[in-house]
Amino acid sequence: MACCWFTTFLASLLVVVYTSTCACAISTTPFSSTQIKFWSENVQNKMPTPILKKLSPLTQNDCDLYTNNNVKFSADSRFCSMAKLSCGSAVLESSLRPDHALAAAYSNAYGQVISSNIQLALDQKNADPFSFFRINSTLKINGNPVHIPNLKDSLPGRAFLPPQIASKIPLNIKDITRLFPAGAATKQTIEKTLYYCNAAAIKGEVKSCPKSLEEMIDFSKSALGGNRLISLTSKSTQGSNTQLTINNLKKFNADKIVACHEAFLPFAAYFCHSLPSTSLYSVDLVEPKTGAPVNTLVAICHMDTSAWPENHVAFKILKLRPGQGEACHWFTQLDLAWILHTE
Repeated sequence: MACCWFTTFLASLLVVVYTSTCACAISTTPFSSTQIKFWSENVQNKMPTPILKKLSPLTQNDCDLYTNNNVKFSADSRFCSMAKLSCGSAVLESSLRPDHALAAAYSNAYGQVISSNIQLALDQKNADPFSFFRINSTLKINGNPVHIPNLKDSLPGRAFLPPQIASKIPLNIKDITRLFPAGAATKQTIEKTLYYCNAAAIKGEVKSCPKSLEEMIDFSKSALGGNRLISLTSKSTQGSNTQLTINNLKKFNADKIVACHEAFLPFAAYFCHSLPSTSLYSVDLVEPKTGAPVNTLVAICHMDTSAWPENHVAFKILKLRPGQGEACHWFTQLDLAWILHTE
């Protein structure tokens, strides 16, 4: 009886076509426990709290019913709520701000046009002038105060989908808007993300748009050529839009780095890439007058910008041309840098 009730309940959340009978053994274990286990098996340090909040609230049985019974998936508003997704018209075009770290990740497509009707929202005239910086002018211990840009979350909260479901979602606008309710503004933001995801890689770049936590970890392992991952991110959003002083600086000894930046799809998703000649830093920031600790941020510096498009906003801010110098930017607490554990 309970089994049949559950099948009826799930049918109200998904558009389904069942060809097999209901199995009576139901697992109510949250899939988040599987995601935590996968992380612990592949990553040497603990999962950051902002990522913990993105774990799936679905149960393993929800996933099994979909994957094992070949369910035709379509997310209605009730399923979006249950899975902690962002569907409908809740996302505004301003979600992908020009000063967001995502702009740096999208260097290979920056300033181009997605279609005849949609111009990239990363408008240079509105870009935060502190989004990008140079090493020698900024990363100095006890130097002049550093203006920190806005590091606060700009995208709506969304959970990761279990990989059994995420793997069945193609990265194209037709299928995603067919599977997930989307208003006009949401659709345009999704289309921008997909444009970046599907754009050709620049010289030396390895890139991917993981649709699940597991895909992100697997891509990082493949791109780095090893299994013992370390995940790095900024501690918090404290100090956003203020001037702080650096009192400690650590450069990571990493031959390869994978940078993953939060991107917008109805579910939690990332734009990940690895570029050659990249340096990674951990930066302790304090109040200039009192020396009180404020935050620890991750900074990434792309040392070779020769393959970047000339109209990349970093060149306008830094007053450089491609290949004339490095471009650095800060990570938010939802961006992740991956390196290999070397000890």
